[in-house]
Amino acid sequence: MLNVTEPALNRLSDRLARREAAENVALRFTRRDDRWKLDQDQERPGDVKFAHEGRNVLLLDRSAAKAMANMTLDVRKTDAGPRLRLRQTAKPNE
Repeated sequence: MLNVTEPALNRLSDRLARREAAENVALRFTRRDDRWKLDQDQERPGDVKFAHEGRNVLLLDRSAAKAMANMTLDVRKTDAGPRLRLRQTAKPNE
């Protein structure tokens, strides 16, 4: 399953707050043009949910959850400020 760090959950929560998203809206990873994109969406049956301070902030459908099984969502520092970073997680024995 996707590993989401606490700083990433906090960043997702901040992003939703800045967009003044309704409480029933979270961010969802979707695949477009061979890249993962984050868009606002509502929870659907079967979604994998990631919460921060009692609110769902990230949603994955079953196929995204399977495709992201060996990935980590974290925050990296840049000159422009903190940015979300999705990276491959090392598999055991690598």
